[in-house]
Amino acid sequence: MSARTFELTTIPSVKVGMLIRRPAREVFQAIVDPAVTSKIWYTRSSGRMTPGAELTWEWEMYGVSTRASVQDVDENRRIRFTWGNYSPDAPTTVEFHFIPMPDDTTYVQVTETGFTGTGDELVQQVTDSTGGFTFLISALKALLEHDVVLGLVADAHPSGLSA
Repeated sequence: MSARTFELTTIPSVKVGMLIRRPAREVFQAIVDPAVTSKIWYTRSSGRMTPGAELTWEWEMYGVSTRASVQDVDENRRIRFTWGNYSPDAPTTVEFHFIPMPDDTTYVQVTETGFTGTGDELVQQVTDSTGGFTFLISALKALLEHDVVLGLVADAHPSGLSA
């Protein structure tokens, strides 16, 4: 069977979202405050997500880190940052939207854009982004609605597992 190659004509983007049964201000604070976010996503941050912040996020269980540059923060509504998660030389843009819904619930939508690379590289980046942000939002939901830390990000790639 021969390998198929393809050329993408548009830059792909990722968009994931989920309803969280908490007010937008609580959901927003859980993302900007590393004391909360470190329970569900990265393990350490150099600071809060504030406009203009240059942050370092670490995933100690994997021995990796990345830099994030916070572009915009609209209190309780939106956060936009760039990061070099896939390539430090070609950062992507991530935007969180916190959409108030009835009964003090919030729809959290995460969009990532600006992926670059070959077709296979783009597919891998989009796949990783979709899975990663789905884990993040799911873990956020469990934490805020049920006070449960699921460990989804830490458990996604346990040591000793062969591919």
